[in-house]
Amino acid sequence: MTARRAAAERSPSVAEAFAERAVRREGDRELPLGPKARRTRAAILEAAARLFSEYGYQGTAVGDVAAAAGVSLGTVYQYFRDRSDLVAALLQASVTTMLDRADTAWRASEGSDGLFRVLVNFVSSYAEHAAMSEVWEEVSHVDEDLAELRRTLTRVFEGTVAREVRRAGRAGLVRDDVDADLAARALAGMVDRFCYLTYVFDPPTNGEPSPEEAAGLLTKLWASAIGMTTELA
Repeated sequence: MTARRAAAERSPSVAEAFAERAVRREGDRELPLGPKARRTRAAILEAAARLFSEYGYQGTAVGDVAAAAGVSLGTVYQYFRDRSDLVAALLQASVTTMLDRADTAWRASEGSDGLFRVLVNFVSSYAEHAAMSEVWEEVSHVDEDLAELRRTLTRVFEGTVAREVRRAGRAGLVRDDVDADLAARALAGMVDRFCYLTYVFDPPTNGEPSPEEAAGLLTKLWASAIGMTTELA
């Protein structure tokens, strides 16, 4: 087993990456959220999402979020340790939305139809949360905790793809000369960069493609790269 493969097999789940964030703190105690606490936490996150999207990560202070949410600064700190914790919670919400859609697991045995389904899900979620995706890009370069969270989520996705490429290779469904770990990194990076450039950084002058159009292109490129037959027209 290569070092890359061993690292992929040890990759944590998405749930582990976001573990123990939804709590309310009283001194040294962490308490589960009741209905009122959940509403307060949701109001804080709604204000944070709006401010981060408008002013960016570095242009938004925790005090700004408290004022926009109509709560005290101390109340915000009951639910979130700092500004990066607010961003992590917002990212959890967007990732959870993606995972709550139709089946997100890619299985090469399903051919291009299965791959297209997964990529439509990813692109749709990215486009819907484009503002937070821009914040995600910013904080990855200025906050090490959030940079590590991004690495963790990337490893989860890459690990899932790599394991499926290996299974597909053994079954003769894709080329047998593909390094599964490097291919997973290249393919995941292609999808992520395409979405960032298209929906955040430099949208096409003739209009953004629909998630279905984008996923169709990405499916053809992905399938071609690993030698998987594509049935898409």
